[in-house]
Amino acid sequence: MASYCTNSAYLTLMKQQCPKPCGYCTSSSSSSSSSSSSTCADLVNSSTGVSNCASMASYCTNSVYLSLMKTQCPKTCGYCT
Repeated sequence: MASYCTNSAYLTLMKQQCPKPCGYCTSSSSSSSSSSSSTCADLVNSSTGVSNCASMASYCTNSVYLSLMKTQCPKTCGYCT
């Protein structure tokens, strides 16, 4: 998934959806989520404050988006253990 961080086709999406893993964070405001890392939850769109996972559920089994969906929408996609 890290290769998407600098891919121009995905740059805007990755800055919005994956700022921490891609190194785009400028503050540690998301540190509160790290305390509940064992909790399975979908990530939230930082622009809207809402998860897009329900509307993107059809991508859960698409091989092109599998890695991204496992990171972004593990709860919706049923990847939680």
